Amino acid sequence: MPDNEMAEIHQRATAAVTAMIQAAGEVAQVVIEAHIMQLQRSARARDEQARRIRAQTRAAQQADAAVWRPAMRTGWWRTAGTEDIARVWRAASTWHHVDPRAQQARQMVVDQLAKRAGRVGPETHKPAAEPDGIEALSDAVDRAVSEDTEQSQRLPMSAEAVSDRHERMAAEVHKAWPSGQRADTVIGCEAWGALAYTLDQAQHTGHDVQQLLRGVSRFVDRAQRPAAYACRVVQDQLDETVDLGTVRVQSRHGTEPAAVAASAFPQSTISAVTEVASASEEQQPTVRPATSSVSMVAPGR
Repeated sequence: MPDNEMAEIHQRATAAVTAMIQAAGEVAQVVIEAHIMQLQRSARARDEQARRIRAQTRAAQQADAAVWRPAMRTGWWRTAGTEDIARVWRAASTWHHVDPRAQQARQMVVDQLAKRAGRVGPETHKPAAEPDGIEALSDAVDRAVSEDTEQSQRLPMSAEAVSDRHERMAAEVHKAWPSGQRADTVIGCEAWGALAYTLDQAQHTGHDVQQLLRGVSRFVDRAQRPAAYACRVVQDQLDETVDLGTVRVQSRHGTEPAAVAASAFPQSTISAVTEVASASEEQQPTVRPATSSVSMVAPGR
């Protein structure tokens, strides 16, 4: 095949990937705005309803994490198609403001596309603007983790045993963050009990607690509940024991099929976008319809 024909095929393939990435990025922005608006409405809802919405948000974040995790392996890229890459970009872009691993997944996409095409469009390199209310989105998944962890503490413990656990884990936190200010802020947070419990359980199963804490990003300093954020990041690190062949996630409560991870758009995400689109007139939602973009990046496996 002549070189000019090969160059044309290569150029078309690059343009197709760029177009899919752009569409996936637009969908991610819609999903972010949908989650934020849903959480804003939940602030006026009953406690139980608000708790359910936070749990749904966290479930969507975990499902998206199962989408982008395989792409962190270089071997995944040997067989990844355009739609696979777009799904990863959409999933990671939805959470990269509040999840450092999602940001790493986005960077992996940029790096791998640069290797494939020799260059990547400026839209891929350009960081997305942080939408208003992103702290509320982060706080929602943090609180959901904290609430779930508190419910997991089923075994009754004496006050002395709980105090001992808190003291031991507080010492580990200070060792991981020797500067002191961050450690004191986290320990003084209302969600400290959930973090202490998670760290204690991790230590009992042979994990390096200080290494887990050092994996917590600096976003913890701006989190509304820093201990809840740290708890979430630590649990995400623990949950990264996955069987990538069957996309099954090893959770703290056992191994369950991550069925929603098979789709680029989990049911909870679709519900959120639909709910925003059908919001009442007085709320004047600003999110753009996602129908056309969704169809462009539908799962293709």
